[in-house]
Amino acid sequence: MAARLASLPDPRARRGRRHSLASVLLTAACAVLAGARSYIAIGQWARHAPQDTLSRLG
Repeated sequence: MAARLASLPDPRARRGRRHSLASVLLTAACAVLAGARSYIAIGQWARHAPQDTLSRLG
């Protein structure tokens, strides 16, 4: 799945990018699978996720 997401074109402006599009989408997908239902909940999931989980997501 990560390889497919990495092949997607990134529509974001180059300025201000810190994380790859694939890692952002993988993090959001994991948060939703864990029960997050809003952007705020996705952010909270990412903030509280273990560091090893986040490093696996890129």
